[in-house]
Amino acid sequence: MSSSSDTLLCFQHCEKVNIFCFTIPYNCPVCRSDLSRTDMTIPPFRIPSPLKCEPSNFSLLIKPTFGSFTRDFKQGDLLHIALSNSKSVIFEFNENGISSSSTSSHLNWTNFLSISLSVLPYKFEDLDEILESTKVMDIWAADRYDDSFNNCFDYVISVLNASLQNSSFKLTKLQLTQDVISPAIKKTVRLLSIIRNVLDNGFFLQSTHAEQSISS
Repeated sequence: MSSSSDTLLCFQHCEKVNIFCFTIPYNCPVCRSDLSRTDMTIPPFRIPSPLKCEPSNFSLLIKPTFGSFTRDFKQGDLLHIALSNSKSVIFEFNENGISSSSTSSHLNWTNFLSISLSVLPYKFEDLDEILESTKVMDIWAADRYDDSFNNCFDYVISVLNASLQNSSFKLTKLQLTQDVISPAIKKTVRLLSIIRNVLDNGFFLQSTHAEQSISS
């Protein structure tokens, strides 16, 4: 039966067990029946991945500082974050200073979370102009980078707050982490656990009575 897919699939056959795979097997991993000759309780459907290879415009971009999400990341690992402008050009700050590029010319951004800034209940104004202006600001020069006190997170918070020109409110690292970053990471980690099992074993079985929804 082996229809292939480049995305994660899920189906049920003989029991209330979710079967995750990238390729539909010929035989049910639970009862070993020929899947081409028996009906499925729940036909295969795709599990959307939160990981992207291209950013949307006006988004917060997140990736592991070292390695990739799919193979290497675990909760608590260091993260690198950046922003995209209206044309989906990535602006980031690191030990090399400010860099801006599209994903097509930036090989480091191939497997990342892209979270639209529209999920935040604020109106960010003149973000394009503010991002461009950071290229010549001394505070974002390479020699001013510091892992603890002037890093990529400080850059993102500074840019977002600068765009809140008509608001007395200032966004904090804690608020952005609690409201946006942590929920996205937790959802991704749950999905990555399944993906890694499928990569290692060809499929992953999940009992529905113990299921914790990966979409919540």
